[in-house]
Amino acid sequence: MLTSYFRIAWRNLRKNTLFSVINILGLAVGLMCAMLIIFHVKEELRYDKGYTKADRLFRLNLHGQGEDTRQWAATAPTIGLQMARELPEVAAVTRFYRPYPNQVLSYATNRFEEKQGFFADANVSNTFDLHFVKGDANTALTATDAIVITEEMAHKYFGQQDPLGKVIMDDVAQLPLKVTGVVSKPAFPTHLQFDYLLSMNTLQHYVDQNTLERRTWNAFYTYLVLNSRASLASINDKLLNFMVRYYTAGGETAGEVLAGRKLSLIPVTDIHLHSNMEKELGPNSSITYVYVFSIAALFILLIAAVNFINISTAQAFNRMKEIGLRKVIGASRPQLMRQFLGESFIITLIAAVLALLMFALVLPVYNNLSGKQLRIDQLLSFTNLGILILSVVVIGLLASAYPAWFVSSFKPVPALKGKRDVASPVYTVRKGLIIFQFAISVFMIFSALVMYRQLQLFHHKHLGFDKEQQIAVTMYGNMWEHFGSLMHDLQQNSGIANFTTTSTLPGERFSINNMVPLNAASPVQEFSVRAMWANETLLATLNIPLLAGRDFQSQFPNIQHHEFILNEAAVKNLGMKEPLGQSFILDTDTGTVVGIIKDFNFASLHAPIEPLVIQYKPFRTNYLVVKARPGKAEQTLQFLESKIRALSPNAVFTYTFLDDKLNRLYFSEDRMMQLFRVFSFFAIFVSCLGLFGVSAYASQLRIKEVGIRKVLGASAYNVTMLLSGNFMKLVLIATLLSWPLAWWTMNRWLDSFAYRVHIDVSIFLLSGVLALLVALLTVGGQAMKAAFMNPVKSLKME
Repeated sequence: MLTSYFRIAWRNLRKNTLFSVINILGLAVGLMCAMLIIFHVKEELRYDKGYTKADRLFRLNLHGQGEDTRQWAATAPTIGLQMARELPEVAAVTRFYRPYPNQVLSYATNRFEEKQGFFADANVSNTFDLHFVKGDANTALTATDAIVITEEMAHKYFGQQDPLGKVIMDDVAQLPLKVTGVVSKPAFPTHLQFDYLLSMNTLQHYVDQNTLERRTWNAFYTYLVLNSRASLASINDKLLNFMVRYYTAGGETAGEVLAGRKLSLIPVTDIHLHSNMEKELGPNSSITYVYVFSIAALFILLIAAVNFINISTAQAFNRMKEIGLRKVIGASRPQLMRQFLGESFIITLIAAVLALLMFALVLPVYNNLSGKQLRIDQLLSFTNLGILILSVVVIGLLASAYPAWFVSSFKPVPALKGKRDVASPVYTVRKGLIIFQFAISVFMIFSALVMYRQLQLFHHKHLGFDKEQQIAVTMYGNMWEHFGSLMHDLQQNSGIANFTTTSTLPGERFSINNMVPLNAASPVQEFSVRAMWANETLLATLNIPLLAGRDFQSQFPNIQHHEFILNEAAVKNLGMKEPLGQSFILDTDTGTVVGIIKDFNFASLHAPIEPLVIQYKPFRTNYLVVKARPGKAEQTLQFLESKIRALSPNAVFTYTFLDDKLNRLYFSEDRMMQLFRVFSFFAIFVSCLGLFGVSAYASQLRIKEVGIRKVLGASAYNVTMLLSGNFMKLVLIATLLSWPLAWWTMNRWLDSFAYRVHIDVSIFLLSGVLALLVALLTVGGQAMKAAFMNPVKSLKME
């Protein structure tokens, strides 16, 4: 009997080649997309879970209170050490500190700017399970001037040489660093990404002891290992009192401490998807995107299952006589259901094999789009194979249960006569399923359009300054010794419109300082501001509008009096009607406000514009920013490189275009948009496959009707509209049903941005028109084929 079932199943697949291909291809694409998304989601959820202490490893965070709502991933240098002394729940503390600015390291002729390095406590190996390929994990970071590097960095600097004991020079600090260990990168994804670690004792060469003891300098990443997971509740109960003790010891009152800040702990496994604070170690993702892609996977699988149901029920009428005959000779309904379920599972298995082949083909492209490093061999794990088998079983059951039940319900006598029941609920079900799958497609089209517009806003909104043709060159060490000569050359170059120096580039993290008015009439005692340092040509180079007062005046080579320029947001926070000419203390510098500038977006458009103060302090700047004239960017870049290399032969020439740097702020959104666009395409493609199959079958059923209509004078246009009209109505209904949900969902997504697009009528119309156009192209081909067929041939067809 089983052999007979397989033979009949294979015969039907070959007999109905078109519909079999549509079924198999639709399921294969659905399974392939689902596998990609499942792998993506699993990789996102795996972050930091490979650490042996992951269940009791936490990062200490700092939260602002009152008007200051900032959240900090970094805390004071000594706060973790004090917690370990006072709180018995803390088993160990490991700290990281990021060098600023980036270091320039060299060995022999190899010299590179390094951006992924940290100072770290000696116990980092034990806390984060560092795997030492060379060196002693227990002592590698105990000595002063010790550096531990990754295998990739070892190869970059030393090639095939043994790196242990070799000395890497910090060219900016002129400090030799001895390689004491080489580590391999972890086999699991982690938010802790580094190329090298410096011993914490080495920090004394870079930061003075008084700064390291400041309790309000939030620059260290503090990780706590608790004695057990149960210790979390206990330590949370003690955090408030500890915080008050710690900060009051630094001179604050208990009231000031409680009004200004709060401490919290976040599990290390939650950082990647649930943390987006000031000074994160690196860009994190969001749990929202995990939900988005999980829902997309479900949608695509459901669309593929709907296709299968629609085409299977449509094709079932062609097998009415076979079913009637089987029932007459004694086949029971359960036997018929098992037969058709078996045939469906054969199709599903073929689709699964094809999906695996497609998965292998598209995986490199997917890795390029997503930034993941997924490998085909990861499928061979027990868990992944289980997920794949479960998916095949679930999809097989979901897609085949209703067709099997429907086919087995045929009555023998009408079935043997080949009579279709026009009142059968299958027609209503089929229409409902077409509406369902196109509603999903419209939802994804609508969402993709909104995402695209939001990203266009990010990349093309005028930020209040000129970001085009701006080349930022990082200035290191002895480059400043020759800056006077470089300035002369810059002024003589006709391809350069202007230039300036600045401590921070728009798009980077600006430091936060307290600004204290010296005028007793001020309504505020002090307020926090973002701060940057620049010379007298910053406003002219970046074309930032000056609203009141004047620009900085050059005080080269010695600063006689500090000058400040405030933005509108700072003036508003200050509450002064006439801030010009008023004196303030910024950090330790006392100076006067000489100008007010228009607000400009110096940070990501995810957040509103914050108060900003620009101080005239050219000797604390890190970048030379050059405005190239139109069409002269490449020429200017070559000029800068040649001049800097001539003046400072040992320097590393590193640069960035300001607009590129700003565009990288939206890297995660760009990546999500690319992936969502791909999956939207696949969802629409699978929907169109199903619609194509159903419309092709419907055209076959009405082929004689079309012949009669043409004989009676109907035009090809009339016939095409007749055959495609019903499907267009279903797509229109799907569009109308999908719009409210899509509008609500995308509004919730847009609410997370300080600057957002508005969903206007054009997005509704464009998503609807695109859906109708896609459906019309899908159905229209079959309708036109039937409409242009010779009516004589149509009338002869059985």
